Amino acid sequence: MTPASLRRLRGDARMRLTLLRWPGDIATAIEVLSRLAYKATVYARPADAALARMTVRLAVTEDEALLIDVQDPRPDVPLSKAAINGEEGRGLKYARLLGATVSCSISEDVRFKIVRAQLLPGEVSL
Repeated sequence: MTPASLRRLRGDARMRLTLLRWPGDIATAIEVLSRLAYKATVYARPADAALARMTVRLAVTEDEALLIDVQDPRPDVPLSKAAINGEEGRGLKYARLLGATVSCSISEDVRFKIVRAQLLPGEVSL
C-alpha cells in the first residue's frame, strides 16, 4: 500500500480488463481505479506495515457494467458522504466526473472498508 505501487496496479488492471473483454473505455476505468487506490494508500494506510494490504477486484456484470472494488484494512477511517458524492476532496470527485458511481461499505466481519466504483461501458472519458 504505497503510492509507488500504483504503476504496477495500472498495468495489471489494463491486462485484466483486456482479458475480461470489458467493452468500455479501459483508460477511463484505469484512471478511476487509480483514484480509488491512491486514496486508500494515502488515507487508509495502517500504522502496522504488516497489515498494509489493499485488495482490488475487477468484475464485469451481466449488463457489462464494470465494478471496481478497492478494499483497505482501515474500516475506522470512514469516507464522508460528501467525499463519496464528490462534493469534497478531489479523488472521488474526479472518479465521478469520469462517469463512475461511487459507494462505500464495511465488510461483514468489520475488518475492511470497500470503496466501489461502477462504470457503464457507454460512459465517455474526459
